[in-house]
Amino acid sequence: MPPSPPIRPQPPRQPLSPAQRQREVAKLLLRLDEMVKQSSDLSVQARERVSTGGLDRYRRFTKKVRDFFALASVTEEKIYASPELAESSMATALDRMHARMVVQFVEGSAAFFDLYSRVKHLPLGTFEICGVELRGVLEIRKFLDDSRYEGERGRALQLQADRIVRLVQGVMDRSMPLPDFGDQPSIGPKGQAKRPLKAPPRPAAPPPPPPPPEPEPEEAEDDPEAHPLTLMSWDDVKDGEE
Repeated sequence: MPPSPPIRPQPPRQPLSPAQRQREVAKLLLRLDEMVKQSSDLSVQARERVSTGGLDRYRRFTKKVRDFFALASVTEEKIYASPELAESSMATALDRMHARMVVQFVEGSAAFFDLYSRVKHLPLGTFEICGVELRGVLEIRKFLDDSRYEGERGRALQLQADRIVRLVQGVMDRSMPLPDFGDQPSIGPKGQAKRPLKAPPRPAAPPPPPPPPEPEPEEAEDDPEAHPLTLMSWDDVKDGEE
């Protein structure tokens, strides 16, 4: 087999120029603005017919919110990595969109759980889903402790976020957690039986070591006392033949 050719080292990536960095950040800001608008529509959809699939639609809303904050974190790093962008209008635009999303999440979640807490018959899995969403509310609640949310407006958002936490906990208190089905098969949404997840098979035990070889039997040596030696002369042999 012929030897593989050596891997050539890639040339170092050229640093972006200020104009290229500005265009890159501008594209990210456009994506963030679009995500703010999409999450607003998802928030309105989640509050329609709350008792029928409302929690699933709310999860789509919160997923869009989490994606927004993840992309906003990347955009913030790119902006403050460049001194010329850190003091530009792009940094101000990012701060405003960040605040818009926080307000939108708090107000949308408060309106949803205000309605969902009144639903009489909660579907299976509500306890687990609300537990995940509760952690998301607590994470975004930390944003409100920032200095940018000081004042009467920020205090109102803090009280509203604390009320959301109480509403979610109230829903969880009314719902039962799913039991541990163990190795029993589960039923999918279309009625198909799904096999449970099995643990990876354990590695086979190593074979036992072979037994030590048996010692070979020693050959018995002739005992000179058991078989006394006799000296026979030629005359004795002749007498015996006669």
